[in-house]
Amino acid sequence: MAIRELSYVLLRDPDSGADRLTPVTEVPEGVPDDLMQRIISVTHRAAPAVGAALSYTRLPHRAGGGLLCSARPDEESDGLRVDARYEADDAGDADGPRRRWPVDAWRPSTLGGTGDEAFAPDTRCWDEALLVKFAADQGRRVAPFLADVRRLFADPAGRQIVVAERDQETVARWIALACASLPVHYARALTFTTHSADPGVAPQQVVGIGPDTDADLFDRHDVATVTHLFRVHDGLDGRGSPPLSDPWAQVAAWLWREGVVPRPDEPVEGTDAERSGAQVPDTGAPQDPFALLPLVRRALAVRTWHALGDLPEDALREILAAAVRAAEHGRTDDAAQHLAVIARRIAEHRPDAVQPLAAALARSRVRAADPQDVVPALEACTDLPLDEGTWRTLRSELGPPPEDELRKMLRYPFDAWEKPLRAVLAGGGDRSSALDEAVDKIAGALSSPEARRACADAVALLAAVNHGGLVRRVLDRLARDLTDRRVRALRDLAASYGDWLRPYLDGAPLVIRLAVSAANLKHLHRLEGADLWVQLAKRHLDGQVSDGSTLRIMWALVWPQNGFPPNSDQSRVTEVCPPRLIVEEAMEIRLTHWLRHPSAPDQSLVDFARASARSPRYNRSERATAQLIVLTWDFAHRNESVQRVMEHLPTLEHQARGLGSVLQDAIDRWLASGLAQLGPEELRRSRALRYLATGHVGRLRHYRAAVADAQGALEPAALCEPRRVAALFVVWRSDQEGATGGWRDTAEDLLHDVIGSVLPQLGERGNDEVLAFLKRDVGEDWVRAWTEWRRRLR
Repeated sequence: MAIRELSYVLLRDPDSGADRLTPVTEVPEGVPDDLMQRIISVTHRAAPAVGAALSYTRLPHRAGGGLLCSARPDEESDGLRVDARYEADDAGDADGPRRRWPVDAWRPSTLGGTGDEAFAPDTRCWDEALLVKFAADQGRRVAPFLADVRRLFADPAGRQIVVAERDQETVARWIALACASLPVHYARALTFTTHSADPGVAPQQVVGIGPDTDADLFDRHDVATVTHLFRVHDGLDGRGSPPLSDPWAQVAAWLWREGVVPRPDEPVEGTDAERSGAQVPDTGAPQDPFALLPLVRRALAVRTWHALGDLPEDALREILAAAVRAAEHGRTDDAAQHLAVIARRIAEHRPDAVQPLAAALARSRVRAADPQDVVPALEACTDLPLDEGTWRTLRSELGPPPEDELRKMLRYPFDAWEKPLRAVLAGGGDRSSALDEAVDKIAGALSSPEARRACADAVALLAAVNHGGLVRRVLDRLARDLTDRRVRALRDLAASYGDWLRPYLDGAPLVIRLAVSAANLKHLHRLEGADLWVQLAKRHLDGQVSDGSTLRIMWALVWPQNGFPPNSDQSRVTEVCPPRLIVEEAMEIRLTHWLRHPSAPDQSLVDFARASARSPRYNRSERATAQLIVLTWDFAHRNESVQRVMEHLPTLEHQARGLGSVLQDAIDRWLASGLAQLGPEELRRSRALRYLATGHVGRLRHYRAAVADAQGALEPAALCEPRRVAALFVVWRSDQEGATGGWRDTAEDLLHDVIGSVLPQLGERGNDEVLAFLKRDVGEDWVRAWTEWRRRLR
């Protein structure tokens, strides 16, 4: 039978108060008109008019079918116009395709049109995005509502649902949400009315009411009504019926919250195991319309399962129980792949709860394997979230623990280890003593690259097992108990097997990263010695060696032969390493050539000498050299007194004899610079003047240059003072015991160049004051000497 459309007018008799339904269109033959009129009469009331209402009712008739009604106020008759569509169960496609759900016929106010249409166009469907937003807005009300909807189709059926909302549009959305959650067959069979004046007589499964409902006909605040007679979902601030828990409803509500429409009948679109189109069996009865696993498969479209923690414990138990049954009875690879993905998703949040499912999947794979392949099949279950305890249980079902087999194989060459080693690692046996022994033996072989065969076999074993965790354990073991020999061995290992090590460098111990980098820099960039030393520090240490263990590692990598850098490298060690650290690690003895024979004495040499000046590992000459460098440098920079310098200088020079010419020249220069900065009185009273007068030509040359560059006492402004001129004349003119000819010549030149240059500024008055100071301080002989010298100068 085709779809039939009829129209009625529902009027209220003013005398009797009874509603009277009158057809306004001809009733076709075969249509159960009497039954339809009775349903319309109990579903819709002529008064009071409540605006447009939509209802759908299944007919208790031999032909079955459904009755879709749209009731609207009729201005012409001052009653209610009811447009009805009757569709028998055997209606085919003669009049076009049926609607998806009857509630799609709801015509919202936003749809537009002339306003005379009773139903929405046949092509109109509820927008899924609108339903997702609606579900999000309703929050915790969704799961209890869907739980009651599911009970409508139980045996025996659940109680009638009453939805109380401020408008029929919201009621229609609840009905559409239910249809979108139900299997298609049930969604099309769900009966409803968006508004009823008296739910007690309404024959539909879901009945809508509004705030205007007469409390005498239906009291939504009555305890018996909401607890025993109806399932009331109150959106009008009433308490409604106590919520009931249902795993299917909880999962469906979870999907809505995550923005996924449940649609349990539809396959999941996409790629790979997570989105295969194959149906996953739930139990031995895959025809169960409310099976959980199809819904869980829909959840695979959700990016994360953080909301899984919001599900009640009973819902999670039901999901896992259904999945375990499916794993035990599953017949397709697609089903097993889906279940493995579900297990991994749940394990991200509840690894303890998922173990029965992971074990069931592993047993299923083992059962499918040939008898000789059962152990490899179990070891291949690395994609399953098996914890150590579960894996051990499964492994014990197949034979002796793999740790025992591995321990037996440790007596044999590495090529016999692969199978038991894989088994132990697959079982998560990270704390196994057998694995610890294996790691020690592998690390021992890698630490002895001179034993080339064993080292190569160890690398081949690690490459074959290809287990990142194992390799990192071995690398950590290599980094423990380091000696210079082991560091050099790591460098040789990196030189031979750098390509194999490179993928494991992130997070590897520093010594491993330094060894690989050193081998790479030497091989590709031809860097050695100090160049390699500096580059390693810049690449891995932010340009500075900061601790003793790293210093020793670096040293052994860069200078592996005997630990003594070549003479040309020694001056560059402190570029990236503080001298203090070198001395703390007792390695200053390896830089003594630089200390005594530097090519360019500078601040870095002074810092090193200062740090090592008291080193007990130096011999007397080396210690004296360091102290002499510090003493003269500080004197040149006004950080040491001339008295202390003159006290220690002779002894230090004697003990440090044999210095390199460059260093000796630097010491003379620093000493001369300090002397040139002394005032003439201080210079005359100290032993420094005699030290100068008896010194060699190089020292005198530096003194003369230092006087020319002097600051303070010998500046031109200071020399204009007659007292200072007189004192300086005595210093440079006086005879010193043991003075060399070079000193006399130097002194004469200084008198001429320094004092002679300021005579014009002194004038006759200044000259008289100089004579007065000389006469008073040193006697008439110096007055005559000044006069004679000045006369010769003219």
